Amino acid sequence: MNADAEICIRRNLVEWTGTKTDYAKILHALYPNKSERTWRNHITFFSKEYPKDTPENTSLYDNIPGQWSGSWTDLARRLHKQCPEVTTNAWRKRIEIARERGAITHINTNNFVIEHLVQQGADLDDLWDRVENESAKAIIGAETSKWAEVTFNDTDVYIGVAFAADQHIGNKFTDHKSMREDAELIEKTHNCYIIHAGDFIDNFVIDKPKPAMRSPIPPHTQWKLCEHYLSLFGDKMIGVVAGNHDLWTKGMTDFDPLEQKVKSLGVLYNPHELNLRLWVGTIPYHISIRHKRRGNSQLNPGRVIKKWWEDGDSQFDIGVIGHNHVPVIESFSKHGLERWAIRPGSYKVIDGFAEMIGFQRERPTCPIAILSPKTREIQVFSDLRMGIRMLHTLNGVTDE
Repeated sequence: MNADAEICIRRNLVEWTGTKTDYAKILHALYPNKSERTWRNHITFFSKEYPKDTPENTSLYDNIPGQWSGSWTDLARRLHKQCPEVTTNAWRKRIEIARERGAITHINTNNFVIEHLVQQGADLDDLWDRVENESAKAIIGAETSKWAEVTFNDTDVYIGVAFAADQHIGNKFTDHKSMREDAELIEKTHNCYIIHAGDFIDNFVIDKPKPAMRSPIPPHTQWKLCEHYLSLFGDKMIGVVAGNHDLWTKGMTDFDPLEQKVKSLGVLYNPHELNLRLWVGTIPYHISIRHKRRGNSQLNPGRVIKKWWEDGDSQFDIGVIGHNHVPVIESFSKHGLERWAIRPGSYKVIDGFAEMIGFQRERPTCPIAILSPKTREIQVFSDLRMGIRMLHTLNGVTDE
């Protein structure tokens, strides 16, 4: 809504004695350069932006009876017939407000009341407004869930952030021992935290049913083991994104077990991407993490992270992508600052398909970045234990 429309609405508020549609007709008559529909949109925006300045037509509530024995929808339809300038949906809202105020009570003539959930003859303008509002909320919600700020309580210590991905819990070629030891080490190390990049379980349930049937540990047991694994970190998990193996259950059932488990721990979660601003002392560090992204190259696995930065979606200090099981740590320069591309690798050390197409076995890695609270300074180590030793040294810890 532009400023001129707001001025016109405010100037003639004394004329607002009916519905938004009535007031739109009045404004259209006064200012015919805008259609009635355009004025109604401006009025709707005005009432949402300035609810305290919006007049309330209390006289319409006089039409609502003090008692009613039928369904509230039937009452709304009856009132719409009496006063057709107010839609059935608008009457329902007024009835709801009257019920909250105690101005109308329900008389039970049966042991139950049936209320149809599908509205009959709903006003198309109201229907469109409702759909438009819901879609706007969904879009905003999807975007904002990707972004978060994390502030550490200790403002003068170096912080270590480890990254893990592609655990594939339940696969017989996964190094479960290293997984457990890394988790326990992070949990007991002061000022050390972790962010996960997905594929916690094997979960072959969609496009590869035969491996799922041959698996000695079925998917439902893998989820239980995943829950135990997540508990090993205590309160050291900052954020989690899902992998394609994790999301296969949601693809089949519309239920996301990983989301349920992670959010129950109070940890940030997004199925596809997280962008985190970590405040270490007074220094902000931007970390972006995904499980996979378009443009992956098996020959140059770090390139996809640099391309991600160049695309401008997230101009991060540290970009992390999992999925292809190849550990990568590369620094690159953008806007005169050193950035880091990290691919954590996988705890699944043997992959028959990878070996078939020419990739060698990999060692399980859990890289760690050390962030300074004093100046923008990032040190990255491919080996978790080496990084933790440096973290202790920087923080003057000698007894761990």
